[in-house]
Amino acid sequence: MDNIILEMRGITKTFPGVKALDNVNLKVHEGEIHALVGENGAGKSTLMKVLSGVYPAGTYEGEIHYDREVRNFSTISDSEHLGIIIIHQELALVPLLSIAENIFLGNEIATNGVIDWKQTFVHAGPA
Repeated sequence: MDNIILEMRGITKTFPGVKALDNVNLKVHEGEIHALVGENGAGKSTLMKVLSGVYPAGTYEGEIHYDREVRNFSTISDSEHLGIIIIHQELALVPLLSIAENIFLGNEIATNGVIDWKQTFVHAGPA
């Protein structure tokens, strides 16, 4: 059985005067880890911004299939709801916070506005 969890088909993204992505295809099978490697300006960040909803559906050509369904992410929250979370390379860490606090910065695990520190540290991984 085919275990493709994510497939991006024919992704093309154009900005005024620049074609940043031209018919890009990507397949990720369940359990795989991938790295996007290339020169500055190659389109790595643009592709991930398409995947994560930073560039919403309709602003690019092509299709995103996740868990065997076509997905049209309009916002970052749409992709995060399915567990697609992008950690951008430009992300600045806060040196006075713990690793767990930095991991969940902006996405705190909370109930009624109160951060659940136990769950924060559990989800951050082994100490």
